[in-house]
Amino acid sequence: MCYNPSPPLSTIPSPTRLPEGKPIFTAAHNASSTSILLHWKPPSQSTVHGEFLGYRITLVPRDIPDPRPDQIVHITIKEHTATSHLVQGLRTYTQYLVSLQVFNPEGNGPTSTVAVMTDEGDIVYRETAARRDTRVAEASVLPW
Repeated sequence: MCYNPSPPLSTIPSPTRLPEGKPIFTAAHNASSTSILLHWKPPSQSTVHGEFLGYRITLVPRDIPDPRPDQIVHITIKEHTATSHLVQGLRTYTQYLVSLQVFNPEGNGPTSTVAVMTDEGDIVYRETAARRDTRVAEASVLPW
């Protein structure tokens, strides 16, 4: 009888797959008339399924029905320890749908989405305030 021992077992790395976990927004607000500050909690490392490479942020203006690619903001953060980001250079007094997702070598995970609006800005605020004052003055003299 011949004895052939089995070859030694080696560790086989598990295949990388798309992340299942998603970050959770903890705060999202305007920082100025053209910037938005985002804060989030990362997903559990076990739901990233592979090397945690960072985050992808997408901002889509809600007042444009079918935005062109140049009207959509795409940001890649190649730092998996990041938990906040200041997005600058946005349109004044605009509501954005902000999506945040993690990515690994296989691709992007599911998105967390929040709506955030940039501030009015000084010029828009003055115009709006002046219009409001005019409407109030006109309304007060109209007989009912």
